[in-house]
Amino acid sequence: MGVGWILRRRRLDALVASLKKQYPADYPPQAECTFHLTPLAETLVGNVRQSLILLFGAVGLVLLISSVNVANLLLARASARGREIAVRQALGAARMRLIRQLLTESLLLFVLGGITGLAVLFFARKFLLQFVPESLPRLNDISISWGVMAFAIVVSVAAGTIFGLAPAWLTSRLNLTAALRQEGRGTNGSRKRSRLRHVLVIGELALSLVLMVAAGLLLRSFWDLFKVQLGFNPTRVMAIGDHAAESQRSQNRHLPHGNPGIGVSAGGSPSNPEVTGRGRNRGQRSGGTSPRPWPDRSQAAAIDPRGPGRAEQPPLIDTSVVSPEYFHVLGMTLLRGRLFADQDIEDTPSIAVINQTAARMYWPGKDGKGEDPVGKRVIVRSRVAKPGWTTIVGVIADARTESLADAGTPQMYFDIYQRPAKFLALYLRGQVDPVTILAQVRTQVQTVDPELPVFRAESLDDVLSSSLSVRRFSMEMVALFAGTALLLASMGIYGTISFLVNEQSREIAIRLALGAQRRDILRMVLRQGLTLAAAGAGVGLVDALIVSHFMAGLLYGVSPYDLSTFAGVTAVLTAVAIAASYVPALRAMRLDPITTLHSE
Repeated sequence: MGVGWILRRRRLDALVASLKKQYPADYPPQAECTFHLTPLAETLVGNVRQSLILLFGAVGLVLLISSVNVANLLLARASARGREIAVRQALGAARMRLIRQLLTESLLLFVLGGITGLAVLFFARKFLLQFVPESLPRLNDISISWGVMAFAIVVSVAAGTIFGLAPAWLTSRLNLTAALRQEGRGTNGSRKRSRLRHVLVIGELALSLVLMVAAGLLLRSFWDLFKVQLGFNPTRVMAIGDHAAESQRSQNRHLPHGNPGIGVSAGGSPSNPEVTGRGRNRGQRSGGTSPRPWPDRSQAAAIDPRGPGRAEQPPLIDTSVVSPEYFHVLGMTLLRGRLFADQDIEDTPSIAVINQTAARMYWPGKDGKGEDPVGKRVIVRSRVAKPGWTTIVGVIADARTESLADAGTPQMYFDIYQRPAKFLALYLRGQVDPVTILAQVRTQVQTVDPELPVFRAESLDDVLSSSLSVRRFSMEMVALFAGTALLLASMGIYGTISFLVNEQSREIAIRLALGAQRRDILRMVLRQGLTLAAAGAGVGLVDALIVSHFMAGLLYGVSPYDLSTFAGVTAVLTAVAIAASYVPALRAMRLDPITTLHSE
């Protein structure tokens, strides 16, 4: 990040150290309070950075596979033009001139392909953007600029040069005597060109397997995340944003008190929702998937030193301010103690409800079975906490309200009638019309204060779907690229085996004439395809193990080295390779020896 960024961090660390000395009560040593300096760009794209890098890598692999396919076709074409090249060299054509001509043909092919791709993208841009999730940062800035076009042309020229140079170089190194003598006898390709074609096909298969493994892991991860137990019931629940004025925040009577179908939660700003997860112990942001429309802020809680809290564990916990009806509306399960009641008001002692993870973390018990935290007292140092002690009155089951990927986040809930709140989220359960409910709620709320804004109504089912949008988009794109790569690889192995059959047609005809069985010819050709598939799968598995290691942060509920995914993808790739080899093998088996030898 540069020297300037390091200096800024040092200044921030010095400021924090000074604050800790001046205000030791607000920054207790056991809380291990730290501040992190994060670039604005990192804040905007940090949660989708890994997904974007994965998609960029998938696009690069598809481009590489396509380029390898074209290089293979150029090699086959060069073999067919062996006599032409030999005659031109015999007539005095310089070798470098032949290389330049062949390289120019390759460059023209790649550049025309790049321009065609840009033209298709220009006309299909609006259609393609419909599939991009709205939560993707800077979505409105996506456009086909001069920089994009220049990048596409440069990549096309680079690919044409790299993958056209080897075929041009090998073609220019013909043995004139051998080429002119063997022309027309079915032995057009040199051993070097044949080996290079095999290497290219193996590379195609290996790259395809890498993409297929990535797609398989993402698919399994998304399915596990989609089927995860939420800990709350989002069905028929609508969330609506509200902003309480300063004068209204202390007037608890205006909230929908006692209505079993309406729950209230104080959250972050609805205008800037965060799709993030929480760190378990330190309350730091981490990449994740949040089903909460407007998430709360994490606050540090210092555990009562007379309680059984463990000093070595930083006592940080996520806090939420909710109404008593919040738990009923969302269908959260009470495990011990009680929930908030009507008698819990601002003048009564401060109380809180915690989740199961917080109970296990801060009251583990001497025998490891866990101590009942109900009745225990803690001190909470945060913007939402009242001064003095807070008593734990209940424990609820863990709910994935902060991150679908992590149910083990310690959480503490405060009663909204005991402390003011600025940003509110109203949760309504029932058969409501998303189109009209916002106007109806706005009318009801503004009867209390005409200046209170009410905005953004959405169902929790939509919120859950939106929270998975980036993961779903990544999975769909990688799966699409993996399917494209598999198709290109099957075309590559089909072309290679077809060319081998064409080159070996004289040999196959002689074998048949000498009494070889046609099924033996079929097995011989299929064995060649299977050998290429096995080599490609072996190389691809090693590469896939490396790539899946870096994908671990994008996965949930599945190991990056999942055996069933690797085995299934390898089986599919091998089956496709055998199928692609079967058509040329049938053609070889049906050769007429007399006709083939007569034409040779």
